[in-house]
Amino acid sequence: MQIDAFLTPYFPEQENLFKDAIVVMLDILRAGTTITAALSNGAKEVIPSDTLDKAVRIFSNLSREVRFLGGERNGLKPDGFDAGNSPFDYSEQAVKGKNVIISTTNGTKTFVKAKNAKHRIIGAFVNMNAVLDFIFDDLDNDESNFANAKVCFLCSGTNGRISYEDTLCAGAMINSIYNRYLYKGVQISDSAEVARYLYNFHSSNMKDFLMTREHPKYLQKIGYEKDIDLCFTFDKYPVVPLINNSTITLSDKKN
Repeated sequence: MQIDAFLTPYFPEQENLFKDAIVVMLDILRAGTTITAALSNGAKEVIPSDTLDKAVRIFSNLSREVRFLGGERNGLKPDGFDAGNSPFDYSEQAVKGKNVIISTTNGTKTFVKAKNAKHRIIGAFVNMNAVLDFIFDDLDNDESNFANAKVCFLCSGTNGRISYEDTLCAGAMINSIYNRYLYKGVQISDSAEVARYLYNFHSSNMKDFLMTREHPKYLQKIGYEKDIDLCFTFDKYPVVPLINNSTITLSDKKN
């Protein structure tokens, strides 16, 4: 089995790079966490959009009763949108039974990648063990193909650059997968090993450390400290969002 990681979304995506791979997509602050919260709170589906204009067009074509428009640019809610990119905006009362359209600066550009993957999963700290259970179940139920299995982590980063929170979340999951299958033969790429090393280095004080980094400090500055605390909470939403074509829904797979 191979474990790989892409620590920013700006890489040349070759045609078969993710063919038949399990791909975990990460945007901890905050799109991945927010989408997970929305689906956990009963949203029918989430439709990610890479531009605000496209998000508004999708929203306009849906009936008023079932539509909900969210997004952000530079961390702030665009004028006229129902919600920003705070997971607290996507409560059960706000989104239950609705089609949520969302466009964010970093995450929703990542979520359109890897279209030929076996599974495309939205991962975060808030659903980490649910995602790991899904991956373990998939790998364990396909023993005959284990040697050819591939698990990839795609980090959204911040404005095209590495973000520590995405990297450490990827590293935590990589560490669990690597340790579980260590004696079955695991190949780990340099970038995946970097993420795993950084996670192990910071694991004893990870949350305190992350609060000192660039993007958390920016979100604190514009008033979203509560969001950061939620986004760095493990297993708050034990669900697995899967990307299918252009929509995100919850997996109904039972582990």
